[in-house]
Amino acid sequence: MRKLLMVLALLTMTGCSTKFIYKNADWLSYWYLDDYVSLSDEQEEQFDARLGAWLAWHKTQELKRYAEQLTLLKSDIENDKITLARIEHHQAQMLAHWHRLRGKVVPDLVEMAPMLSEAQASELFDTLAEGEAERAEKRSKRSEQKKHKRWLKERKKNLKRWIGRLSAEQESRIAQLYDQQSSTADLWSDYRTRYQGALRALFAQPERGEAFKARLSELLMAPEQFRSEQLNQANEQNRKANHQYLLDVYQSLSDKQKKRLVSELEEVIEDIQSLAEDE
Repeated sequence: MRKLLMVLALLTMTGCSTKFIYKNADWLSYWYLDDYVSLSDEQEEQFDARLGAWLAWHKTQELKRYAEQLTLLKSDIENDKITLARIEHHQAQMLAHWHRLRGKVVPDLVEMAPMLSEAQASELFDTLAEGEAERAEKRSKRSEQKKHKRWLKERKKNLKRWIGRLSAEQESRIAQLYDQQSSTADLWSDYRTRYQGALRALFAQPERGEAFKARLSELLMAPEQFRSEQLNQANEQNRKANHQYLLDVYQSLSDKQKKRLVSELEEVIEDIQSLAEDE
C-alpha cells in the first residue's frame, strides 16, 4: 500500500509522466493491488469510494503545497541560497508531505481492514514475503562490482535528467558518495520482514474490533518502530553524506547546468499547477 500512496506523494519526481499517472491513479491503483490481493466486488466498491476521496483531497489540498515548495526551491537556486540547512529544510518538507498523506489515508484503511478475510490476508502477506525473498536472492547473486556499477549508472542518470551533461568533477563526486555511504539493503529487508510479520500476526487474530483497529493504526502510522538501531545509524550517516553531496554538486554547477535545473523545476511546477486546476 505504501507504494500506491507514494504514487501520489512523489508526483513531483515523475517528469513528463506526471499528468498521465495522476489522471489515471484510480485504475493504476487497482492494477497494483491486484498483484497482492484479490478484492471482492463489495471491497472494490468500498476502496473506490475511499480512493476518490483521497484523490479529491490530494488535488485540492496537497498539489498546491508541492508547487509552493518547488517554487521556493527554484528561488533558492536562482538566488544562490542553497546551503546544508536549506537542503535539510527541503527534505523535511518532503517528509511532511508524506506524513500528511499517511495521516489522511491510514484512518480509512483501518476502517476497511476488517473486511479483509483470513484467506485474503494470507494471500497478501505470502505475496509480500515471496517478493522480499526474490529481491534478497537477486542481491545475493550480484557481485560487489556489479552493485557498484549499477548504483553509479542510476545516480548519473538521475543527475543528468536535471542538469544535463555531467562534468568530470561531478562524475567523480558521485563515485566518492558511493564510498561514503553504508549499504543498507539487507537492513531494510530485515525491517520489512519484521514489520510485515507484526501485521500478519495482527490479521491472524479473529478479533476485528476496536483493539484490532487501534493496533493496526499504530502499526501503519509508526512503522519506523521496527527499524533496527543499526539501520537508523546507517540512515543518518547516509543522509548527511547525501546532503553534502547535493551541496557539492550544486556548487559545481555551470551557468548552463543551473539554467537547465531551473527550467526542469519550472516544468514540473507548471504540470502540478495544471493538475490542480483541471476540472
